[in-house]
Amino acid sequence: MLTESAADPVELRHIAIAGATIGRDILASGTVLRDLDAKSPGDVVTDVDRRIEQRIRAHVESVRPEDRIVGEELPDSGSATSGIEWYIDPIDGTTNFVLGLGLHCTSVAAYDARTGQWLAGAVAVPSDGSVYSAARGQGAQKEQGDGSVVRLTAAVPPKAPRLLGVGLSYDPLQRQDQLAAIRDLMGDYDDMRSLGTAAYALCLVAEGRLAAFVESDLFVYDWAAGALIAEEAGAAVSRRADLARGAVSAVSRSTAHPSIA
Repeated sequence: MLTESAADPVELRHIAIAGATIGRDILASGTVLRDLDAKSPGDVVTDVDRRIEQRIRAHVESVRPEDRIVGEELPDSGSATSGIEWYIDPIDGTTNFVLGLGLHCTSVAAYDARTGQWLAGAVAVPSDGSVYSAARGQGAQKEQGDGSVVRLTAAVPPKAPRLLGVGLSYDPLQRQDQLAAIRDLMGDYDDMRSLGTAAYALCLVAEGRLAAFVESDLFVYDWAAGALIAEEAGAAVSRRADLARGAVSAVSRSTAHPSIA
């Protein structure tokens, strides 16, 4: 039976930021990759993923012991008596990390299973030290590496190129369908980017650097924080209410393609 528990989105946002920052700092410290496994062709996991997730779980458990924790790499934990659930992606963009590409991040988000609402999220980026975050009903922001804070409005600057961000599945059949769909979407955009990290791409929609992002084959921890950040910034966001694997999209204020939005 669920018990009453404080679930202030602003408080949860601070916890999410602290958790995501743990991952960012480990990744930015030049940590050495010692172990690499393939979960499926193209989809890899490292000892660094597991280490970061363990550290973030320990942090959340220390401040929210009655919450459930779901992560990409380790079994679910926690009693879930509060109704609050945490979704952790220790390294979103693990392939980029393994290959030494800067496009990767750590994502942490809080969800209220009683209401079906996303309450808070944070995405921390080691390449520039930035942290994107949002609390439900409070808007979204980016804390830059120098400590300054920018309010996010999901608005592409006037006359700037409109970039469509896309994600591609590891499954070759899914990928064929995705590439066909992208061809149809490109008429409304000037160019395309595939970053290899959905969480970061959704934050770039929130920031107005991407006009839109679409990916049809994601797990909940891939998009949990980024989707809330984009939504709180003012983007039109679509994701599965049942939290199952599937499609996610976000469209900036200045762009509205009907088959995405």
